[in-house]
Amino acid sequence: MKIRILGSGTSTGVPQVGCYCPVCTSADPRDSRLRTSALVETDDARILFDCGPDFRAQTLALPFKRIDGVLVTHEHYDHVGGLDDLRPFCRFGEIPIYAEAYVARGLCSRMPYCFVDHTYREFRISLWKR
Repeated sequence: MKIRILGSGTSTGVPQVGCYCPVCTSADPRDSRLRTSALVETDDARILFDCGPDFRAQTLALPFKRIDGVLVTHEHYDHVGGLDDLRPFCRFGEIPIYAEAYVARGLCSRMPYCFVDHTYREFRISLWKR
């Protein structure tokens, strides 16, 4: 099993826009962090934990391979703002999204276009509610 941390920053990322603190103005690359996300890979599955607004940037340097599922921990924008950017990965097949029922309701109300049946294969995401 391989766990890749895609981001470990705060909800605003680091550096934060407009902040002049020592961390945000640091030249140390370790002080530049995208928003929280992780990719867990095994021999037969690739699971994404959260899909924030930095998702596209986080995956550009990774091999373009199937994502077998997404686990959404909660519905805050910094954890779901990149769901629309999953579309290119749908060419490998449907991507199930796993979330608690209250999170699923929030996603369906804020992003209904992501969870409806489409006549084109480009974007097929299913929402699993617990």
